[in-house]
Amino acid sequence: MRSVSLAPGLELIDLALFLPERRVLVLADIHLGIEDALKDEGVLVPRQHLAQVWQRLERIFRERHITLSEPLQKIIINGDLRHQFGPLSRVEHRESKEFLRWLAQWTEQIVLVEGNHDGSLREFQSERITVTKSYSEGNCWFVHGDEALIPSSLLPSPSKGRGARGEGDHDGPGKGSWLVIGHEHPAVGLRDPVTGRTEVYKCFLVGAFKEHNLLVLPSFNQLVRGSDLLKEQPISPFVQQSDLEEFSVYVVSDDGALYEFGPLRRLLISL
Repeated sequence: MRSVSLAPGLELIDLALFLPERRVLVLADIHLGIEDALKDEGVLVPRQHLAQVWQRLERIFRERHITLSEPLQKIIINGDLRHQFGPLSRVEHRESKEFLRWLAQWTEQIVLVEGNHDGSLREFQSERITVTKSYSEGNCWFVHGDEALIPSSLLPSPSKGRGARGEGDHDGPGKGSWLVIGHEHPAVGLRDPVTGRTEVYKCFLVGAFKEHNLLVLPSFNQLVRGSDLLKEQPISPFVQQSDLEEFSVYVVSDDGALYEFGPLRRLLISL
C-alpha cells in the first residue's frame, strides 16, 4: 500500500500524516545536525541527512500532486526539528534556515511544534512560521509527546477566542478526536524466515489514550531507524500510560510502502 486511510480526512503516507481536505502535511523528529552528534560518538557519516529529507519529501509531494504552483496549506513539524540540546549550533542554525526556506516554497504556512530538542526555535518565528508547544487542526491535536500534556490543557483559552495563533480552528478535543505525537521514534524488528536476520523498520502506532485516538508518528530522521518496541520500553508518557500491546502497527519500508501488521501483541507473541 502506498497510503492508509485511518479515518475520514486522515491518511498515512510514507513517514508522514496527510490531511487531504485541508492540504496539511505532518511530520516529526527530523533531527537536523545529527551527523555532528554521531561524529562525537565516533560514527562518521557523510553530511547528507538534509538532502535525504528533501528527497523523501519530494517523493510525497509527487504522489499527492503537490507543486510549487499548487502548494500545501500547512506543513506541521511535530517536534525536534534539530538534534542537539541547548543553543542552536552553527550547523543546526544554517541547516534549519535552509530547510525552512526550502519548505516555504511548498506551503503557505509552517508550524513548528516545540520538542524536547527544540529549545531555540523562537528566532525562526515570522508571519509564515508559527512556533508553539501545541497546535490543533480540525479534530487533530499535535504535541511532541515528551510531556504528558492532557487534552484539557490543550483547550483554547476563552480569553483568546477562536483563531488565536497556535490554536488552529477546532473547539477542542472530543469524541473522535486524535492526539498526534512524535518523540517515540517507533520501530519494530522483523525477522526474515529464510536468512534469520532481523531488520528494523520505522512504523506508525495507532491506539488510544484515555478517550482519544492516539497516533504516534515515525521519525523523519533518515539516518537512525528508531527504537525497536519489541525490545525497548516506550519513552513517551502518552504511550507508557496506554495499552501498547493493543496498538496497531503500520510498518514503512524504505521505498515508502506501508504494511499493516495488526496489534503489536501479535509481533510480541512471534518472538
